[in-house]
Amino acid sequence: MPHVYISHSGADSDALLQLHEALRAAAIADKYVVGEPDRAVADRDIAASFAVIVLVSAAAVRSRTVRADVEAAKANGIRIIPYQIDKARLNGFFKAEVQPLLRLSSALPDGMDQLVAEVSSAYKKKCPVIAVMNLKGGVGKTTVTGQLSGAWQEAFGGRVLLVDLDPQYNLTQTFFSMDHADASSGVDRSVISLFERSRLHAKDAASPAENWLELTTAPFTPAARDGFVHEILGTDGPAGRLDLISGQFEISKYAFANDRDALAAIKQSFLRTIDHYRSEYDLIVFDTNPNATFLTRCALEAADRVIAPMHADIYSLRGVRLLNLVIKDQIEAGKRPALSVLFNAVNRNEQSTFEGDARNGVYDAIAGFPLSKALMTAALPRSAHFAVKGPDEGQPPWRQLLAHAGRGGGLKAIRDSLKQVALELKGLGESGSSGR
Repeated sequence: MPHVYISHSGADSDALLQLHEALRAAAIADKYVVGEPDRAVADRDIAASFAVIVLVSAAAVRSRTVRADVEAAKANGIRIIPYQIDKARLNGFFKAEVQPLLRLSSALPDGMDQLVAEVSSAYKKKCPVIAVMNLKGGVGKTTVTGQLSGAWQEAFGGRVLLVDLDPQYNLTQTFFSMDHADASSGVDRSVISLFERSRLHAKDAASPAENWLELTTAPFTPAARDGFVHEILGTDGPAGRLDLISGQFEISKYAFANDRDALAAIKQSFLRTIDHYRSEYDLIVFDTNPNATFLTRCALEAADRVIAPMHADIYSLRGVRLLNLVIKDQIEAGKRPALSVLFNAVNRNEQSTFEGDARNGVYDAIAGFPLSKALMTAALPRSAHFAVKGPDEGQPPWRQLLAHAGRGGGLKAIRDSLKQVALELKGLGESGSSGR
């Protein structure tokens, strides 16, 4: 069960107990340390939390433990909720890192109620799920998934999860070697464990990847994040969390299955598992294959929004048109994700005639929906830097992200474009503009 972590000074035990009881009454799980903490355990508990409450006091300002807790929360992109319990003056580190977030205080008549309400809101809030999809191949879905997610995480911090739902698993191979990916799928530390009970869930379970003729519908508890995902930023990379659930070829088996009841059960397992991980991340992004398959439907039902990359040509438009038809025909009205279209690989110097016409509504009738209104304002330029290629041997995965790559070669302009798209995407999520 997700928990909130309480950071406090040992001198503030009364306030800690009062807060613990208030959270318990609201059915919110919490974790905290009494006495000198084991730093590794505390860091792990903080990384697994959905938020960190900091009890701000004169003693806390002097506490190395509280400072280390705040640093751990920031490094993992965990939300910090400060709560002032005395008249302590903040300076130095706490003035810079905690004071800008400080709005709640025990001096307010309903201060504790406000704190519990804010923590409850953070607990119940579900992160957005984005599916990057176009039913035409070669439009840059994998590039957009990886690079846009990296730019989003770099710009806003927080925790981002990438899920490779394409049986070709090119997104996985963008960050890790094929040997690494195959070794992971060999022990079911891969995407198939989102759908079926596997060795990741129980040591005595059979691997669903080894049997193409049967579908495992037995229920399972979602695997712990630490033993499932692959960290892209790692411990030596930029702050925050950008994780990957690696892909594998074996999920192709669902395209050949004809047991509708079993497929329906597996889809529900996938939806339930993704919903579970929404409490541990601030953004989840699917990379998908360019076909209308069982995997496509799973992604569409789990997503709040679809981002459809397209080139400035009629062939890409056909893929978007078909995608919109699939969403309308296959996903019931209350579950349909919103559709946004992103121009990719456009000329950076001038807008093409096709792009200009599309933005002016010329192709709305051909698209079969108001394409001009679905188009994102920002666009991504054509650049060799966006070419999908595997990492060099010994290179950390995060070096594949243009947001953290070197300098020169027009990278600044590319980073600016990625950031503009990330900003627009974040604004769409916060505005509540959704198909649901």
